[in-house]
Amino acid sequence: MKLVFDTNIIHEDFHLYGGRITKLCSAAEKLGYDLMIPDVVVDETVNQYRKKLLDYYSGYAGVMKLLARTQGADDKLDKDAFISDKVKEYDAYLRKRLTELKIQIIPYPAVDVKVLVSKDLNVKKPFKETKEGNIGYRDAIIWESIKTICQPPKALIEDPQIEFLTENTRDFAGPDNALHPDLVAEVKADGFAENAVALIPNVNEFFKNRIDPELEELEQIKEELIKTGKFSRFDVNEETSRVLDKDYITEIINDSDFDSGQRYYLPGYMEDPTINYINDPAIEDITVRRLSDHTALIEVQARVTVEMDFFVYKPDYYIYEDERRFSINDENWNEYYMWCEGTVDVCTYLSFRTTSKLGKILSVDVQVTEVEV
Repeated sequence: MKLVFDTNIIHEDFHLYGGRITKLCSAAEKLGYDLMIPDVVVDETVNQYRKKLLDYYSGYAGVMKLLARTQGADDKLDKDAFISDKVKEYDAYLRKRLTELKIQIIPYPAVDVKVLVSKDLNVKKPFKETKEGNIGYRDAIIWESIKTICQPPKALIEDPQIEFLTENTRDFAGPDNALHPDLVAEVKADGFAENAVALIPNVNEFFKNRIDPELEELEQIKEELIKTGKFSRFDVNEETSRVLDKDYITEIINDSDFDSGQRYYLPGYMEDPTINYINDPAIEDITVRRLSDHTALIEVQARVTVEMDFFVYKPDYYIYEDERRFSINDENWNEYYMWCEGTVDVCTYLSFRTTSKLGKILSVDVQVTEVEV
């Protein structure tokens, strides 16, 4: 699901640290929403910032002149240069901040100007008629930007691909506060599903009725997995043990560089390891997220304790004296080696992609994050 938001959603939150945007970004990552903003909205926000600077400029300039005079310095201040420099700085900051928040910018669309003029003359949404004439050009660019990320339907019945968060119901909504019929007709004419774009005119209600319940559902799934180890058909202990079996752990322990013969995870002094026993995985953390395709992702941090034998070259035994974490079974296994035993903890990160209600596992990925002797 793509969530596209308008200028009024971040109105005067120039640094994007307000509660509304930070909550939206946090929720989007957990719920699998792609946050997007049209480039024209970025430019509108920058223009709002410019206007604020102009509003406060006279007071700022007065203070700067007073400070300059008290220091015997030149009190001249180039207003245009000052505003221009600050706006450029802010534009760069805003785009960087959007990247940090993982909000994608939708580029300006390639628009047929004649089509826009026709819509303007016929007062088709988002254009509207006023006493001074028709207005709505920037809103039209926002709408054209949204249409560029629509995709042809893959099934007869689909959920909306895009939800457009805007409090500008006068230009985008019909009498029922849903997407205006003019805009729905455009979507259909362009070959997209009738409901490809849904309008969200009340962001607070959107949080209350959609975001908060979905986050609560994810938290309930997580709590159930931590408490009982199970949710629906997914058993986190069983599935983790199935992945982190003896064959996999043996492969990890023996994983080495072909050319040098050095193992990736074990210290170099631990040679020819043989696994004797593997404890059941200990689940250390669980995270549950939604993905944009409506599947679920269960991320599990698990630790496996491995008991094993190995051999240590006698001279190495004294070289690595401070690092030794093992016991000696036979210090004279042969002329050159000691026979030793010890344990290592294999720390892993597993990702289980499942159907939305955790009924079926679709794929599994596992990474070794650390091997602790």
